[in-house]
Amino acid sequence: MGDFMEFFNRKKELEDLKKLLSFEPNLIYFIYGPINSGKTTLINEVIKDLDDEYVAFYIDLRAHFISKYDEFIRVLFDASSYDNKNIKKFLKDLLIDVPHSLGGIPIPKTLLNELLNENKSEDVFKYVIDVFENLKNNGKKPILIIDELQVIEDLKINGYLIYKLFNFFISLTKQRHLSHVVVLTSDSLFINKVYNDAMLQLSENLWFSQLSASLRDRCKYYLVDDFDYETTKEFLIKNNFSPEEIETVWNYLGGKPIKLIDVVQEKSLGNDVDEYCKSSLIFRARQIKDELYKLKREDEILFKNVLGLFGKYKHFDSFIYEELTDDIVWAVKKNILFVNIKTGELKPQGKLELLAINEVLKDFMA
Repeated sequence: MGDFMEFFNRKKELEDLKKLLSFEPNLIYFIYGPINSGKTTLINEVIKDLDDEYVAFYIDLRAHFISKYDEFIRVLFDASSYDNKNIKKFLKDLLIDVPHSLGGIPIPKTLLNELLNENKSEDVFKYVIDVFENLKNNGKKPILIIDELQVIEDLKINGYLIYKLFNFFISLTKQRHLSHVVVLTSDSLFINKVYNDAMLQLSENLWFSQLSASLRDRCKYYLVDDFDYETTKEFLIKNNFSPEEIETVWNYLGGKPIKLIDVVQEKSLGNDVDEYCKSSLIFRARQIKDELYKLKREDEILFKNVLGLFGKYKHFDSFIYEELTDDIVWAVKKNILFVNIKTGELKPQGKLELLAINEVLKDFMA
């Protein structure tokens, strides 16, 4: 029930992404949006709705603690107990009953251990290409999906791993047309780096920096935002909310899918909707206030700049920023504000954050 509620009325997004994946692989798709806006649920629904010819490899990086290269490799692959070193036979056997979706790329355990011991990312990528080519040659369409890619942003193996990954993504899509690549992230600063090539320009490797223009031309950015008022209202009506309750929920929680699920569950337990919304605001304001007190102890100047930034939301729900200043970066990293890289819009992560910001300002500006 929870998955259905979170996916409620994403028909346009579902059809858009299915249509994009029906084309020949040529682009890297970045699906981004505020936290808890339903990105993961959407892509999982897309996977379930695809024809049987597709094989989706869904790699969820946020579900694992990854601090070293070998930890990333273990997440990327799904090791099999298959002990024969004949990789061609292993891949042939894989095709006999390949699932519609997999949580990792199948690999014999012995080969995985060899790759880890040799510590060569090139060999890892070559094996993935072999798997995908084998699938494609047999009428399958592989899709590589990586959720929360920014988790490994700072991981190094002979330079930053993420630069090599982007090069690999370009090889899979633009050069080989072998597999779609879909990247999900709620980190709008990470998306901004990719979108503006800042990440690539900071690369220590000249060969990768030269891919900057190519990557810009080969990425498509798809925003998955919170529900609008009409969608939120429709959802709450289906869950037997009164007109008064609907207005209360919208005014406090907006169209944040995860919060709508919470409030439906609270109502089903017999709890008061108005009380839940008010307590949610108190709790979120307390969280932001604690972060500000900590910042004040650490950096008085940045603290004052953040308060000045928050002060703008007394008059506006959002505004267009000129540059990503330190105060904006701090607020985005703390999941208080969200950057829309396409429009340059800077807004709170949700309606609850907007209200909490203004509650907190009453205390600090008193």
